Amino acid sequence: MSPNGIVFLSVLILAFLIAVLLDLFLRPALRGLVEQIIELPAATDFYLRAFILVVFLAVLSVAAGTHPDLKDSPHFMEYVWSVAGRLQEVLQNLLIVLLVYVALIVVLTAALRRKQ
Repeated sequence: MSPNGIVFLSVLILAFLIAVLLDLFLRPALRGLVEQIIELPAATDFYLRAFILVVFLAVLSVAAGTHPDLKDSPHFMEYVWSVAGRLQEVLQNLLIVLLVYVALIVVLTAALRRKQ
């Protein structure tokens, strides 16, 4: 396997692992929050599925855009730095997605709490 293929697969696997862990940690709390605010099961499912879809697409966009320029026989640390650089981009995209989603939930909470 080429060095570029190794870096691509490493970034893809680690990025999806990060997205799955994020989903495992945030889904129960997010489900409870949305269920309490909206009180519509279909809306809860929609917001959770939209959240997971956006997280995985953000991860996939960075992982698919991986184009390292490695030589045929790089040293091990070149692999590590290339993977770390791509994972930095993955985490930056996830941070942006989380900030936008939290802002959306805060606006939704503020709007629906006033009506009740």
